[in-house]
This record gives sequence, C-alpha cells and structure tokens, in this order.
Amino acid sequence: MSESAAEKLQTVKTPEGTFTLRLILDDLGDIYPGMIRYTVEVLRGTETVYTYAINTYESAPERSLFDTRKAAEIVFARLAHDVASRPHLYTHPRVFTRPLPGTGTADVVILQGSPRRFGNSAKIASWCDDEAVRAGLTSRIFSLQEMDIRPCIGCYVCYDQGYCPVEDDMPPIIRALEAASIVVVCTPVYTGTVPAPLKAAIDRCQWLHAREKILGKELHARGLLVAVAGRRGADPFVCTTRVVGMFMENLGIRPADPVLIGDLDRARDVETIAGVEYSVRAALSALLEPRNEG
Repeated sequence: MSESAAEKLQTVKTPEGTFTLRLILDDLGDIYPGMIRYTVEVLRGTETVYTYAINTYESAPERSLFDTRKAAEIVFARLAHDVASRPHLYTHPRVFTRPLPGTGTADVVILQGSPRRFGNSAKIASWCDDEAVRAGLTSRIFSLQEMDIRPCIGCYVCYDQGYCPVEDDMPPIIRALEAASIVVVCTPVYTGTVPAPLKAAIDRCQWLHAREKILGKELHARGLLVAVAGRRGADPFVCTTRVVGMFMENLGIRPADPVLIGDLDRARDVETIAGVEYSVRAALSALLEPRNEG
C-alpha cells in the first residue's frame, strides 16, 4: 500500500481549542485495481478525535452520480462547520469500530460447515479436535449453523476502517483465525458446493483479508479441507475444493492436500468406511508434526 498523501488541511479555532481537519488519499491499488480511499480526520491538537473514510469501490461503476472524492470533500466541509459550531462534541475521541474478543484463540481452528450437529462432518471435526489435543495443542470447533452469521453486504467498510459493521457472531471467528496455526474446514457437499452457513462465513472473512492488507495482520496458518459427498468419484468435489481453496489463498493460509470422502449416499455413516478416520487423523497429524518437532 502506498504512503498516505494529505489532499487538504484546515484549521478551526474554537473555545475548546484548535482543531485540524485533514483529507487524506490512500492508493490501495495493490489490494484491488483502482481502489482509492479518502479519509477525513479531525484532530484536537495531536489527538485524532473523529475519522470518516470512503473508498472508490463503494461507489457504483461508470455513469454514476456518486463521486467518491466529491463525497469526501462534502464530509470535510460539513465536519469543518460542525466542529466550529459544536466543538464540545469533538473534545474526546469518537471511535466507531467492532473490537475483536481478547480471548478465544486456539492453535487449531475447525470450521464445521454442516447444519447437522451429529452428521458426518461433525464427526470428522471431532476427530480433528481429538487429534489436536493428542498433540498437546489447543483446539476450537465453530459449528457455523448454530451461529448468527449474516451474508457479506459488499459495503467495503472493512477496507476503510479495518472492521465489519454487520452485527453478528463473526468477531470470535475472525479473532480465532487470525491467531491460528492450523485451520481445518470440515464440510459436506451441498448442490456441488459448500453449505450456506460456511459460504457466508467465507465471504465475511473479507474482513480478515482487509485486516491483513490494511492493518498488516498477517496469517501464518496451514490449512486442511475434509469434505464428504453423497456421490462417488472426484466430480462432486470440484466446486467445493475451489471455493475452500480460494478462501485459504485469499487469507494466505497454506493448504495441504484435501481429504475427500465420497459415496456417503450408500455408506450413510462415515465411521463405517474402513480407513477414513485414520486418513483424516493422519492428514491433520502431518500438519501438526512441525510444531511437535519444534
């Protein structure tokens, strides 16, 4: 990301002290082509007391009446007037954010994507959890169906401020993924891809992508996909492996070879398929070994 450039400065003297307004341009083209962020800051002395940000990806494509820079300049002018008229509102920082939990991290984070609490993916998640504990690591399973996870609304606030404004249960997931050493995705194949709760969580992880790119919160995790499908062969898994693969690539998670288990329409119970539990445990154990050796 390029260095910030101050486009406009204005000083406002009030009975509450001197305030400085800055309009700052950030070229975020290394994140998304053509993305430019405009930030309006209000400072009281050297302390930032108010921040507003908007980027070009929030506006519609060509022929739109909405111009990002013009919108930022309007906010700048209105804030200058508001600070002069009501300086007492800007004597203390006004921060709009959603802080992540301070606790709830684990070495191994397991995203369980099936809506069936005791289904095959849930059993596989329990195997992975047990294998992590055997290796002396902490583990946490997120059963996504049981959480309030809403769809991404494409507002791009995460690329302005580094947080997501949607109020739901995503903050613990973001915090856990950010700190994890291993990320495991356990999922069935639903109509050729992942179930809706898992896809919603994957899309909302743009918040984490923004934290990486904007705030420098890099992930250093390795990843494993374990997927089950009703039909035999490789075809049912094509879309699922691509979706989960893109999820991991987007966050910089280094994926291992997936474990793909088919023919569940016939077998019904994953525990009845010879060697499957061993294969899942072995795949995860292979990712845990470097930590054990260190």
